[in-house]
Amino acid sequence: MVPRRDWYTMQPPSLLHGFGHAARVMVWTTVLAGDSDLFEPALWAAACHDLCRENDDIDAGHGERAAIWVLEELPRHLEDPPQELDRIASACRWHAHTDAEAGWRDDLLWLLKDADALDRVRIGDLDPRHLRSANARALIESADELYLRTRKMTEPVDVWSEAFRLRLPIDRLLDFEFGLSAEEAPSR
Repeated sequence: MVPRRDWYTMQPPSLLHGFGHAARVMVWTTVLAGDSDLFEPALWAAACHDLCRENDDIDAGHGERAAIWVLEELPRHLEDPPQELDRIASACRWHAHTDAEAGWRDDLLWLLKDADALDRVRIGDLDPRHLRSANARALIESADELYLRTRKMTEPVDVWSEAFRLRLPIDRLLDFEFGLSAEEAPSR
């Protein structure tokens, strides 16, 4: 399963940046990526982007630490590591920087930043002007609803079940995670 629980042992337990947040960001990367080639690297970047946080504050170095973790540790945890490790690591590295400060420009980074920003509803700090795409701006109400339904959940599968019940298009996420077809997924 992505993210695996043991990946989070390096950081303090967190309701702000733990499993619930990662699971919701994975939902939003799935929705924003759609059928594009960005889906798989975006999903991995979403799963790993906050893995190496040391606190729930700004923690300026967490993106760099996550990037190093992706390059050095992720391949050790998987039989078949993702093909675009460098790209995934770069998205993790730059996700917490402003767009102007980002030292890497790629559609994967912008998608991750929008997906991560949609879950800022959890701290009451989502500014639609900071979303890069019209698709992301169209998801603000859904982001509010998903957060309200999942704010106390810590298991990714519970968050994904709620996203499915909300009729968010996450079939690719469920297929990637569990090998389930839409017909086999939890009932809506």
